[in-house]
Amino acid sequence: MISETEKEARREAVEYAKVSVGLEGITFLDIADKYIQGLLTREEFTKAYIAAVRAGV
Repeated sequence: MISETEKEARREAVEYAKVSVGLEGITFLDIADKYIQGLLTREEFTKAYIAAVRAGV
């Protein structure tokens, strides 16, 4: 489990990523939620995020 401080830092990173690309939708929300909850590492989040951007989700 990750700390609340880490969760907040992850939320901020997710918001920045969302705004920088304009990615929205269910896929992004699913990826973001898993990352914020600590179910994905930063590397896993990045790979999933890039795949979603490339797919145009």
